[in-house]
Amino acid sequence: MSAEQNPVKKFLGDVDTSIKNSEFVDWYPISKKEFRDTVRSPWIWVLSFIFIVLFALPAVLGLYFNIGQQFAEAGASLTTDAYVRFALPIAAPLLPAVAIVIGYAAIAREGERGSLKILLSLPYTRGELLAGKFVGRSAITLIPVTVGFLTTLLVLLPSEIEIAWESFLLFALATMAYGVVFTAFAIGLSAALKTARRAMAASLGIYVYLQVFWSNLGAGLGNLLSDHANIGEVTQLHVELFVSLLSPIAAYRTLVQEILQGSPIRSRLLLTSNPQVTCEEMLGGTLEVTQAGAECTNAALPPQYGTVAVIGYLLLWLVVPLVAGYYVFENKDL
Repeated sequence: MSAEQNPVKKFLGDVDTSIKNSEFVDWYPISKKEFRDTVRSPWIWVLSFIFIVLFALPAVLGLYFNIGQQFAEAGASLTTDAYVRFALPIAAPLLPAVAIVIGYAAIAREGERGSLKILLSLPYTRGELLAGKFVGRSAITLIPVTVGFLTTLLVLLPSEIEIAWESFLLFALATMAYGVVFTAFAIGLSAALKTARRAMAASLGIYVYLQVFWSNLGAGLGNLLSDHANIGEVTQLHVELFVSLLSPIAAYRTLVQEILQGSPIRSRLLLTSNPQVTCEEMLGGTLEVTQAGAECTNAALPPQYGTVAVIGYLLLWLVVPLVAGYYVFENKDL
């Protein structure tokens, strides 16, 4: 079948032509070249394989051999929500590491090789170069994520596991956005720092801090203010919850928990050290313990802890590194 007869190639060709003729024409060639060059490399397919093995297949096996039996014994139907609960603790730490590996050398490596000056001698501004690198590398990050989810669906569709399409697709979209956020984070550092080694060290250092230590930052800051500023317990819990949500990892986790539980309040309670006081005194509700877990009824969630706000906190980790990286890159002497 020729390219003219192949509907997929024809569609991709039409999209390519439309973008070339749009306002994005200035940076699109950079992102297209970035994507093509990286896709030809075997390591992107190695990453895809690792993501399938560590993300999709163990979760599916767990559903068939462990979780499924537990659900059957409890008399409940098994849905993909159980898969999401199984996959979340794998995706949360794994995907940022993959995104950092993909993005850290995007600009810094070009500078080391001397090819950055050649690129900038072409009719591209530094902003267009940064935008093209971001779009191209983000598309690359989405390859292993998409392959992982498609593999999961291919295994689950013929099984007796019910696919909860809404929660499954929302989880997939949240995970894709999460990967793009950390890609932007790594590219921003790559633009700001002089060498790829420094960009890698800074990216991994901040990632490890977010993964290991940030969860204690909110509680520690709340305790510090309680000891030295004489704030009350409710204010202390406000500080703890707000600081926790500023972490992109915590923001992603609580958004997925919200998708699963259908309640932003229940998902936010998981981030606090004292759910009862948080529910009853901070949110004005009543804490009830049910078989499904702690339920905070008749409570009102302040806007700064709502879904839109948490999505905003997550996207800050996309916008701020890119803007800061662009500012340093624009004023950098090459």
